[in-house]
Amino acid sequence: MLRVVMRGIKPSVSLSWIIILFFLPIVGPALYVIMGENRLGARRVLRFENKTRYFNDEMETRWRKRHVEWNADEECYAVLAKLGTALGGMPPLKGNTLDLMDDANLVLDRLKADIDSAKNHCHLLYYIWMPEGRGKDIGDALIEAAKRGVQCRVLVDWVGANGFLKCAECARMREAGVQVVGALPAGFLRMAFARLDLRNHRKIAVIDGLVAYCGSQNLTDKAFRNKRRKKVGPWIDTTVRITGPAVQALQTVFLRDWAAETDEKLKDPEEFYPTAQRTGSSIVHVVPSGPGPQPDAIRQALIAAVFAAREEIVMVTPYFVPDESMKTALINAAMRGVAVTLILPDTLDARLVEAASRAQFQDLLDAGVRIALHPEGLLHAKTATVDRKLGMVGSANLDMRSFWLNFEVTLFIYDGEFTDELRQQQRRYLKESIEINAKAWRKRSIVERFVDNLAQLAGPLL
Repeated sequence: MLRVVMRGIKPSVSLSWIIILFFLPIVGPALYVIMGENRLGARRVLRFENKTRYFNDEMETRWRKRHVEWNADEECYAVLAKLGTALGGMPPLKGNTLDLMDDANLVLDRLKADIDSAKNHCHLLYYIWMPEGRGKDIGDALIEAAKRGVQCRVLVDWVGANGFLKCAECARMREAGVQVVGALPAGFLRMAFARLDLRNHRKIAVIDGLVAYCGSQNLTDKAFRNKRRKKVGPWIDTTVRITGPAVQALQTVFLRDWAAETDEKLKDPEEFYPTAQRTGSSIVHVVPSGPGPQPDAIRQALIAAVFAAREEIVMVTPYFVPDESMKTALINAAMRGVAVTLILPDTLDARLVEAASRAQFQDLLDAGVRIALHPEGLLHAKTATVDRKLGMVGSANLDMRSFWLNFEVTLFIYDGEFTDELRQQQRRYLKESIEINAKAWRKRSIVERFVDNLAQLAGPLL
């Protein structure tokens, strides 16, 4: 408990740990050793700083010379863009074309076609990789690409894709020349040096430095089910296919993660950063976050976007356990007349998170926030729209884990036409959902409220 107090972390997190340590004097300390502090491991942090710092500096120089950096003309968005640049280390880039997709098989079809056309390299980073089904199709495409002399690098989370790393399909890919690496290895011996539940939750694919994919979909198809609650599904995701200068920002995110996990000496950046041609009119700001100097980059950018809203905010997320600042921002927006709508799945694959999420509802409903529960499958998309001008798509949930612990990436897109398309997708989800009635919600049984509020105590740690 003294260790928790002396760290000077957020009071809510400190209190949660003190409660756990007090009431669970044996299990509590063990949990704290495993997941109490954001330790990445000294060697990994040093390698990351030494080997990847030049990527951002190199690309900023190139973007400036090619005049693809964007300067916002609206004051509120200029402030948001400046904040995102300071937090994520990369500026918003203009001249992109975006394709919005929420069909898992369509995403895999497009990705496979791009891999089949690759001439130089294929870079894939995913939290989960399903080796069977359509996941095998992507593996086959990478094997064929490697045979053509294309450099294929695959980075998957060591925990999320542990089954894939141990399967015959992964071995077959490696034998064919595909480089497959597990990010953030976890094991009993590593507990003394690094926190085991810090995970790489990003979903990125970059082909030849010209085409990129980013969103909430793992390397999984419509048949995917979570092992904990297999009846929950299918997962409904949102992915964006990008061409244009923003591809290079996602390339930078991948290469920095790759350099942190491997000893490979990457060649001249020209190989990975061909001249970025403007293909459209969308402005895309890639904002990555993760444990380190700015662990809450996406959280801060999201809060700024909420405070910038004047008319409407629509957010879609599967896991909703916000910290007090995000919750206050949403309540503040609703009380000053902004139409705030949250669309969440009716059933989650994690019961504790589901209960902690429900504990947040009453305060939001009382402030005028609309909350709708989507009953069809598991709505796994992580999107937001603000005032029909700003759209957000990425891998980060509205919970403490995504805000503080996971490596995530979110696209902030300044494009009214794209935002309208994203908003239409959100409206379709809303039409399929059941909206919660504030008065009826207040009348829930004492047992239900007690269970949810009890789960909420662990909210800062989820």
